[in-house]
Amino acid sequence: MKKEAVIVVDYQNDFANPETGTLYVNRWEKIATVINEVVREVKNKGWLIITSRELHPVWHISFASNFVGKESIIEAFKRGKNPTAKNFITKAEVQGWTQEKNQIGDNAMFNLQELKAYLDVVWDQALWPKHCVDGTIWAEFYKGFDATMVDIEIKKWFQAYTHPYSAFGGKTMDEKENMINVLKWFWINLVKVVWLATDYCDIATVLDARKEGIETEFIQKAAAWVDPAWTIDALKVMREAWAKIID
Repeated sequence: MKKEAVIVVDYQNDFANPETGTLYVNRWEKIATVINEVVREVKNKGWLIITSRELHPVWHISFASNFVGKESIIEAFKRGKNPTAKNFITKAEVQGWTQEKNQIGDNAMFNLQELKAYLDVVWDQALWPKHCVDGTIWAEFYKGFDATMVDIEIKKWFQAYTHPYSAFGGKTMDEKENMINVLKWFWINLVKVVWLATDYCDIATVLDARKEGIETEFIQKAAAWVDPAWTIDALKVMREAWAKIID
């Protein structure tokens, strides 16, 4: 018998609130009804509901405001343009930096050594506006999501110098356990991934689940995206990893 879990990725005000969410995209809040249906279906079977939340310190490594001469990737999208080097921090770029000459802002809570170590193990870092800052209302769950059904919460990006898109890169709220240990405790062998964003945190979560050998379904109707072209590529990569795409 399959033991299921839903992973609701980052259903927070800064993504879903149409009033002032920093990274809000039109109609994303409408997905709440579909997400609640998926969650309720699994909950009624007696299985596990997991959520992740981004809980950034204000001087985080992913925020464009913490670098000199950079802007968030969202500004490029607003102009209808493709992102450029101005919207990223790249490994190649940082290799040439020294402690005396670099683009890290004076108030950032990470240093050049931490930045270089981080970029050694991840892809180039897209830069974002400040969002989901820990302790603010914008890091809280969006009101359309029924958070009363949540069993376990995973927090992500809570250290200034790390930036795991995947929910598997986070920790439980007490910082004692990671996602894979939680799934092992409950003998989960099927995860359903929903919400945000198909081309960033969702694909990273799906691929990490598949690396662990867990049967994985991505519920497309209960998800949102940043860039349509990148989303097409993300779905292709998910399929190649033998994740099941549910329309």
